[in-house]
Amino acid sequence: MIPRRLEPEVMDTEQEAREYDEMDHSAVNELFVADFLTDCPQKLLVDSKGILDLGTGTALIPMEFCRQSEQGQITAVDLADEMLKLARENIARDDLSKRIEIVKSDAKQLPFENDCFSAVMSNSIVHHIPKPFIALQEMVRVLKPGGLLFVRDLLRPDSVDQLEALVNEHTSNETDYSRQLFRQSLHAALTVAEVADMLEELQLPRGAVVATSDRHWTLSTLLP
Repeated sequence: MIPRRLEPEVMDTEQEAREYDEMDHSAVNELFVADFLTDCPQKLLVDSKGILDLGTGTALIPMEFCRQSEQGQITAVDLADEMLKLARENIARDDLSKRIEIVKSDAKQLPFENDCFSAVMSNSIVHHIPKPFIALQEMVRVLKPGGLLFVRDLLRPDSVDQLEALVNEHTSNETDYSRQLFRQSLHAALTVAEVADMLEELQLPRGAVVATSDRHWTLSTLLP
């Protein structure tokens, strides 16, 4: 197993934000939201506490959520100003400001009270965080009892050869800059076992996290 190699925690230059927003995330985002909705009880979607999207980037996940579901209010959180600038533009363009609220915050220190969301979803933020346990702990803290925790992120490969094969397979049509971002993210990602250890420390079932593709793990569980 290759060791974890950290990348910058915040992507906050205009170039990084534009490159990220222009990459074709559509298939991945559609599947993420569809899987979230499959696991999310209907009563949580209509709960007034709403849904937290942590590490929202340019708000592509919340926007896809609104396309797939007519119910549910989303608080979309990120720390990167340039990402949130584009997020606001995207939300305004699609006239979704009544369903999506943007909040700037650090995932490791959220400005929300305990038990204040009915569901927490997050796609590909965990690998950016040097100590991801703190972010997972915050997700659990702000989630109400019985709420859904749904997190998906990249899966660190076993070898450099496997990593390069994933880069070649999934970013062959992207720019060199985007390919390098993906390469760095795979190096910074966690393994299923590492996430399972964190869940055990949070007193959540280890089996709640599984590998769900050649490059992703998914954590899905309802809090006690």
